[in-house]
Amino acid sequence: MYFVSGVLAIVIVVLAIFDSKKVEKIEKKEEEKINFESKENIELYNTQNDKIEEVNLNYYLLCVVASEIPFKYEYEAIKAQVVVARTYLFNKIVNNLEEKGDVCNDYRHCQAYTPLEKLNEAWKNKGFSDEEIEAGETKIKKAILDTKNQVIVYNGEIINALFHASSPQKTEDAKAIWSCEDIPYLKSVENIEDETYENRTSQTVLPYSVFKNTLIENGYVENITDEEFLNIDINEYTDSGRVKTIQVGNCKIKAEDLRTLFGIKSTNFTLSVDSENIVFNVIGYGHGVGLSQVGANTYAKLGKTYDEIIHHYYTGVDIVDGYEYTKEK
Repeated sequence: MYFVSGVLAIVIVVLAIFDSKKVEKIEKKEEEKINFESKENIELYNTQNDKIEEVNLNYYLLCVVASEIPFKYEYEAIKAQVVVARTYLFNKIVNNLEEKGDVCNDYRHCQAYTPLEKLNEAWKNKGFSDEEIEAGETKIKKAILDTKNQVIVYNGEIINALFHASSPQKTEDAKAIWSCEDIPYLKSVENIEDETYENRTSQTVLPYSVFKNTLIENGYVENITDEEFLNIDINEYTDSGRVKTIQVGNCKIKAEDLRTLFGIKSTNFTLSVDSENIVFNVIGYGHGVGLSQVGANTYAKLGKTYDEIIHHYYTGVDIVDGYEYTKEK
């Protein structure tokens, strides 16, 4: 009888301790959430349901950075990506660039944005443990807080902080691929990247009929014979070594248009043609302008800090603290 009572008392004590620790853990999570959240919210246009959602600024940055760069990357590379993401967002807001909301969730138009719950699910499907996921999330949150309110400016004006995945050897000059006015901070720079990056090289094989019909349907060529279509060649290169234009018959087509039209990973390619296919052998991933994420991680491994990484990829810029912006909407 006394033994049973004693055991019961021990069980009650153990359960009380367990519940106490559980409560402490929940309270700690709530405290961390309060400390992490920004005082500001942004208007996020959800392109899937055509609605504008109010999202906490720091939560938005967390989801963007986690969507755009592997959390296994070096901490200084993640900090650089945070400052770039914040700058990219503020540039949209300051210059009133979006018709709906401050920014959208479509990576083809703004930055990639996936809610944290879906990211956690995706990470689990890739084989990451709960501990790894929590550590990754904490790492990004710390990077956001450690760079609080920091953005990149050129001559005092917030920049268009473009970035991409990979540019072995050199990044690209914005003017070279988009025929825009000269952007002094988006110049081609030397780049070092980890050669083991899985998308460093790739190949895109397009059946001749798909290539031809897609170009015709999108108005790039017309009144062209099959023989002329097979007479395809690289017409011009940029100073960084990427393809600038290709020649198809009498038509000159921008390589950047081909990249987006056919999902080619980069304009740094060679091509070959036979009677059935057009083959693009590609180096790198993305448009090549601004910060290279693989390069940023490589430089971080070499001991570069996040501000050194940013200054390397964006020519002549400054990183400022406590940036304040005004919405003109």
